[in-house]
Amino acid sequence: MEKKKNTKNNIIRSFEEDPINWYTDIIFKAELMLYGPTKGTMYLRPYTISIWNLIIKWLTKEFSKNGVEEVKFPLIFPKSLLDKEKKHIEGFAPEILLITHIGNKKLTDFNVIRPTSEMLFSDYFKKTIKTYNQLPVKLNQWVNIMRWENNTRPFLRNSEFYWQEGHTVHNTEEEAKKFSILIHEIYKNFLNKILLLPIISGEKSTNERFAGAINTYTQETILKDGQALQVATSHYLGNEFAKSVNFKIQNKENKYFYPFQSSWGTSTRLIGGIIMTHSDNKGLVLPSKISPFQIVIIPIKNKNNDFNFDNFLNTIYSKINRNFRIKIDNSDNSFGYLIKNWEIKGVPIIIEIGAKEFSNSNLILKIRSESKKRIIDLKDLNAKMISNFLKEHDKKIKEIALNNFLNKKIWISSLEDLKKNIIIGNVVYCYWIEDSKLEDKIKKETGATIRLLYNEKKSAKSVNKEDITTQVAIFARSY
Repeated sequence: MEKKKNTKNNIIRSFEEDPINWYTDIIFKAELMLYGPTKGTMYLRPYTISIWNLIIKWLTKEFSKNGVEEVKFPLIFPKSLLDKEKKHIEGFAPEILLITHIGNKKLTDFNVIRPTSEMLFSDYFKKTIKTYNQLPVKLNQWVNIMRWENNTRPFLRNSEFYWQEGHTVHNTEEEAKKFSILIHEIYKNFLNKILLLPIISGEKSTNERFAGAINTYTQETILKDGQALQVATSHYLGNEFAKSVNFKIQNKENKYFYPFQSSWGTSTRLIGGIIMTHSDNKGLVLPSKISPFQIVIIPIKNKNNDFNFDNFLNTIYSKINRNFRIKIDNSDNSFGYLIKNWEIKGVPIIIEIGAKEFSNSNLILKIRSESKKRIIDLKDLNAKMISNFLKEHDKKIKEIALNNFLNKKIWISSLEDLKKNIIIGNVVYCYWIEDSKLEDKIKKETGATIRLLYNEKKSAKSVNKEDITTQVAIFARSY
């Protein structure tokens, strides 16, 4: 059953007292989404799509630099195609939606609604690639997918969500693996520098690896409540998917071989991560580079309306050279409502102008990450000043997010300490040698999983065996 949303327009319940309703209050008050008619689906509202389109723009630019081209593939395809890769189907089986009938007619070959597209891409590659000199092929699509979830939460875990999924084909194992790591680094840079998220990077354990992958490289962020969120992954697939559809091509010696593939993706889960990392008890807080409006200008109206707002506005525009995404909110709502509304929506800079400001040739400027207001002389206003204010905002929210993560990060040296710290909501670092059975046991007892593995320069005794290792595991609960 859906929880009642807070109907009082400007009230955001406190994160400290009610984190679940704090999150949903922000989503609804910032007008990001409404619940869809089917469980786990959403009506994504214009403000969200503006954020998502900026994310698409940034990532597409980076992908294109590395030779990736855009495609669109079918939403529905035969289950028999998915069944060809056994490890892959086992990983998705509980979440797959089957189409068994058309009208009253039962299908002989059931169809699936796309849970991911590895098999579709493999089928496409088989039909279009015949020889080694066509490679590498690098493709990406921005689409919706469907995976049925029992426990849903807007943006963080949905049955239907939007994402990008990239797929490549290479002549050698080395090339495919190298490209999957390249994408891994592109995600890391984007998440760190554009979304300003505290990121931990590494490789998934065998238990947590993407179904059918040989290696899964992951980017995870640590949210305000200490839980981890997987926000982007890149997979080296080897040539098992090619084998499953008998996708062979000719090499230089005219002999046939199975080429090597990678896949990689991120999704609208990023928006949930932004909310749960940067927001405060006043509402949404957005990094400036993906904020639909970087500046909102709000006129302070008076009864006489005795100043030329348009001329004043044109002066402001000329000063900042229209280099920024600007919204002028001249609507009939009260001044107090407009200020609160844009604060809730997380706009980085709000500018107030009225008759007093007009007569004094200044304006009032408020940066979202600060509590104080600034009075700016109009003659001092310029694009560089605004750019610096946006940088200040981004630096502040990034520092807050990083400090939150560091306050929850802890190194431990025993399994007993591991379990104790997980239970109180910490993110646990420990030297670790892979042990799938113990990993399952810890998950059952604490709800935590290994978010990723990486190697330290120095070695130490692992917490689960007598051996010395450089490998570190990060355990945390997650969405």
